[in-house]
Amino acid sequence: MPGSRSDSPADSAELRLLGLLAVADRGCELQERSEAVLRRCATADPPGPALAREGGYLAGEYHRLHGWAADADHLPDGDSLRELLALLLMQHCQLLHYALRLAFPKTAHRAAVRRAIAPSLGEPADRLRATRDELARRAGR
Repeated sequence: MPGSRSDSPADSAELRLLGLLAVADRGCELQERSEAVLRRCATADPPGPALAREGGYLAGEYHRLHGWAADADHLPDGDSLRELLALLLMQHCQLLHYALRLAFPKTAHRAAVRRAIAPSLGEPADRLRATRDELARRAGR
């Protein structure tokens, strides 16, 4: 029925916030699995195809989430949270990507290279969770 749905700017802003919150939620949900991949990449044990599949899937998910955050409509009170969310999701994607490249090197000195891999997402993981919490606060969740 025309006119029954509210298309006010406030409703639109809340929908944008909720959309970004859903993206941030998914990014936070993937962190534990991502850190498990990083830990397995950092060991001296030979990596297997399951590690490559899981890491590739997670990097791809973070890349997809980054795209959604980067392409999201602008927030009414500035875009700093949207931009920060997109940046943090891309950092997660790149960290996984480069850890996998180091875990599966084309050179013979694999163990030495793999020890240089960070076994966790570190400070960007904390910042992603804090960004998610701020989005939830702004959305009233």
